[in-house]
Amino acid sequence: MRTLLSILTIIILAASCTPATYKTNQENYKFETLPLPLDSTAFYFKTKGSWEDTTNNALDTFVNTWYSKMLFALKEPILKNYHGDKEIYRFTWLRTFHHPVSVRLEKQGDIVKLFTKVCSGAGGYEPSQLIFDTTINATTEQLKTIQQKIYNINFWNLATEQHDDGGKDGSEWIIEAIKANKYHMVTRWTPSVERLGNFRSVGEYLISIAGLNNEEMKFTY
Repeated sequence: MRTLLSILTIIILAASCTPATYKTNQENYKFETLPLPLDSTAFYFKTKGSWEDTTNNALDTFVNTWYSKMLFALKEPILKNYHGDKEIYRFTWLRTFHHPVSVRLEKQGDIVKLFTKVCSGAGGYEPSQLIFDTTINATTEQLKTIQQKIYNINFWNLATEQHDDGGKDGSEWIIEAIKANKYHMVTRWTPSVERLGNFRSVGEYLISIAGLNNEEMKFTY
């Protein structure tokens, strides 16, 4: 009788522990939050002529300072040195006279999230204060759409800069991507379909799913 009671006790304890263990494992899994730089002078990109300068992904000091100032004000993480299991796509939109905008799509495991930030200043001047900061769950279909658009523009083989596309008033379109621990960034000035094919389709799509109001979504450039 005592043996039978012992066996029943073990079975009951085992049955009650299994769901609790599963729940604990689920609760312990968290979507990784990327850290923000502590110093506003941190560069978000490699600087030409520095020790980390490579053929791609490097900007001159002036441009790097400008872009970095905007991204710091947008409270965005630095992606250039990221090493982890995330897949990340970020579009930074710096219009001369309009609010700076960043839209970042991240995949980790089976979770896909979309981060959207807007500052109150102007992309060609000072970023000012963060006025819009939201995170929403994205879908695998949205991720697949971005992956296809990245593929369509041959993103991973594009030069970081194109020096014949500058101008005074317009917008900087900065696209960064990380996949399988490979990082690449491409920036273009006021891209048009006629001049740069479908490059702008990546930024346009991220803006379209970001939940911004019509005023912020104006593709004036």
